[in-house]
Amino acid sequence: RSRTKEENLELFMAMKEGKFKEILACAATGSGKTKTFIYLANRANIKGLTVLILTEATKIYEQITQELPAGNINAKVKDSYIAPGNIYIAMAQSLVNRKMMLQQFIDLGSQLLIINDEAHIGTATKLLQHLISNNALLIGFTATPDFRFAKHLPLLYQDIIVGPQPDELVTDGYLCSYKHYARVLANIDELKIKNGEFTEESQQIVFESKRVYDGLVKDLQERTFKKAIVFTASIKHCEDVYAMLNTAGFNTIRVHSKVDPARQAWDMAAFKEHGSGVNICISVGILTKGWDYPPIDMVILYRATTSLPLYLQMIGRGSRTHPGKEVFTVLDYGANYQRHGLWDAEIDWVKKWNSKGKKGEGVAPIKMCPECDFINPISVTTCKNCGHKFIKQGPSKEEQAETKMIELTAKYRTLIGRKISTLTPAELSMYAKIKNKKAFSIRVAKSLTQSVDAGYLAGFASCMKYARGWLWHNQPGPDPIPFTDITLK
Repeated sequence: RSRTKEENLELFMAMKEGKFKEILACAATGSGKTKTFIYLANRANIKGLTVLILTEATKIYEQITQELPAGNINAKVKDSYIAPGNIYIAMAQSLVNRKMMLQQFIDLGSQLLIINDEAHIGTATKLLQHLISNNALLIGFTATPDFRFAKHLPLLYQDIIVGPQPDELVTDGYLCSYKHYARVLANIDELKIKNGEFTEESQQIVFESKRVYDGLVKDLQERTFKKAIVFTASIKHCEDVYAMLNTAGFNTIRVHSKVDPARQAWDMAAFKEHGSGVNICISVGILTKGWDYPPIDMVILYRATTSLPLYLQMIGRGSRTHPGKEVFTVLDYGANYQRHGLWDAEIDWVKKWNSKGKKGEGVAPIKMCPECDFINPISVTTCKNCGHKFIKQGPSKEEQAETKMIELTAKYRTLIGRKISTLTPAELSMYAKIKNKKAFSIRVAKSLTQSVDAGYLAGFASCMKYARGWLWHNQPGPDPIPFTDITLK
């Protein structure tokens, strides 16, 4: 990406100036995270530092070793001496058992740079604490630095640098835009939580009804796609969906830990082969990270999750650009959007990565107002933005018999192709609320008030339902207010 060097420079300067020794780098799925830390590793190594890249996922380990010549530390490598001034790539669980190597890395002190991939995973926390105990430098990379799911982050890192988020990457052409559909096919109130996630047993009960299966088959039959991936809740659930879709005439494969590795490799090759006819892959959790296949243009969330990182990782499988692919589609059967919002809505990661000692912050379910698109907590009865009253009604017999698939991104898609400077105040407010880009939208509104329409900011404030005092305090001054006039995608 064009700004990768700028972000690298920001990381380098923060460390060079001695402000921080442990920095968290937030890099969205699909933003080129691996390329970025390979660049950092090579630059640091040229400067004379020893670099240790840590990962816990075999797929990611293999990907890094293919792209970066280095010393590899895995289960096959015996404990021995390291050569200072080199680059090493290690499986975290292997390095823990290599006591001699581990101590040598610790002894390097400030001459060691550790790059920790998938930093939101906390199983290597004790290992990292040992490694940085002698003033080593640490950069942790993650797409989802959320304290609610990664309480170790403030223990290891002093500050965070956030790169471009999905909406900006889509606008710049690095990721695909998407359509998000949702179908509520079962009573998800029956889902039970254990250890912070919905249990496999309760998901199996909820998604086992014939109406759920009929809904999926119908939706697949009615939509055009080239390659689809279906995420399920368990191995049994995966096998049930595999059998059901094959019976319905779809040519599918399934991927999970119980499938014979040789068969799985053959199946994946068939799925990736253009023109093979195999266009649906059903998975449990293996393919949620460390696996990229850009032709995927449909992601099916056939499960529910309380985890924001998992939600973003699953949808991210379809976000890569590919020739002939202008948009990808998400079919959400677990009401996941209610808990986590839209995939490309901006998230305040600076606030989320560190709880600052606050307790009790859990997953906050949401619902979108049908009148103004404002995102509200699920518990409110009146929209906080426009005052719309949410009416709780039981499903009619017709609704019980047949549910509807609704596109959550439909209103925004009417704006695609437009310059942001051409939006009306109402359209800009819709963009601000759907994408959670309020600060940027206010800047746009102030600038257009100066250069186009003196009443623009007042119209925007009215659509946003801001109080009269807000308008008085936010009147633009005499100096021009710059903004990037992006084309919405």
